[in-house]
Amino acid sequence: NLGNAFKALGEYKKAISCYEKAIQINPNSRRPYSNSLFTLLYCEEYDSKYYLSQAKKFRSSLKPIHDNLLLKYQFNTKPKKLKIGFVSGDLRRHPVGYFLLDILKHLKNKNLELIAYSNLQERDALSNELKSHFSNWHEITDQSDKNVINQIRKDGIHILFDLSGHSARNRLPIFINKPAPIQVSWAGYAGSTGIPEIDYLIGDSFVTPSNERNHFTEKIFLLPNIWVCFTAPDIEIKLDQLAAIKNGYITFGSFNNLSKINDRVITLWCKILSAMDGSKIFLKNKALHDSYFKKKIISDFKKNNISSDALILEGGSSRNELLASYNKVDIALDPFPYSGGTTSFEAIWMGVPVLTKKGFKFISRMTESINHNVNMSDWIASDENEYVKKAIEFSANLERLSEIKKNLRKIALESPAFNASLFAEHLNIAVWKMWNNYISKT
Repeated sequence: NLGNAFKALGEYKKAISCYEKAIQINPNSRRPYSNSLFTLLYCEEYDSKYYLSQAKKFRSSLKPIHDNLLLKYQFNTKPKKLKIGFVSGDLRRHPVGYFLLDILKHLKNKNLELIAYSNLQERDALSNELKSHFSNWHEITDQSDKNVINQIRKDGIHILFDLSGHSARNRLPIFINKPAPIQVSWAGYAGSTGIPEIDYLIGDSFVTPSNERNHFTEKIFLLPNIWVCFTAPDIEIKLDQLAAIKNGYITFGSFNNLSKINDRVITLWCKILSAMDGSKIFLKNKALHDSYFKKKIISDFKKNNISSDALILEGGSSRNELLASYNKVDIALDPFPYSGGTTSFEAIWMGVPVLTKKGFKFISRMTESINHNVNMSDWIASDENEYVKKAIEFSANLERLSEIKKNLRKIALESPAFNASLFAEHLNIAVWKMWNNYISKT
């Protein structure tokens, strides 16, 4: 808990130190491992090699359940339909839910049977909508690992997807017993699980380039365009005139989790604000309801000679209000090393271009992939200097920003980043390839 508190405060090294101490006290507790690995994604100080070494330690801490206690595989070896299982604690209003919704609508019409294993007791409206696209839905929150494994085997699952990785409410320990013959990590976590029993991790040529495949225990399965697809919000929100034209100044913005907005990010954003007279930055996140975090952000910007007059700080709100708030933003600034996922998709849907910086691992390349897929490659900076240069250059051309505002949503909706039908087709081809490859080796 102390580690979690430090993580929320952006004190990543202290957080990791606490998790390491918790592991020393109880090496059999898996939560500190997952918390530590998730926190490492926020840090530039630890490279991918170190991350992988820690992920492998997590796997070493897990003890498999004896085969005598488990059902034998009951899958059909010559299926007309592949049975695909999805294990997740986030089948709800959550990035995973928004990635899945439209994809499931198209996947269920393929030669596939979709079964959910939900590790979440509370359900919301999106949970209910997601549930309607599965042929079966198992609540596994109170189920032991043994019972969950036996249920998956009883269901005859051919390919089991983990949608959590080391995020909250994960059930990674079940995967070490191979409840299904093929196991895949996808959508909910941008890093290796450290579990070699998970056969594949879904990536693309931007987030998982070929020279970095040795950073994963999983084999990388590349999809043709993008590693995920986003469900366009089913909300009527009109795109307003460019905010800068109404205001007379540029408003940058980031609606990312404050944990992503580290000192180095703030320093870079302050260089941009200093170079653009009268410009402001709009930060919106539920943490900003808390006066401590508000004061901390103001103080962090003040250290870089940016006064509170240049800051617009808002707490969380309903999704409708959050999306509408993008009408007050001219350019979204992507943080690093943990880049935006859902926030970048949502900004683009609202006609707001996202300026990102080339990353050095999966988690820092997500917006890079999104931008490539929505024809916004020129909004990818090669380094910090170019990030500042591009922010200044793009801010000076209001005519171009207005054109982007008018056209970006339409371009995005026709792109692979939002085209669920195309994505489902690619995913369907992928799972059948995985299955045929497995059968050819058995």
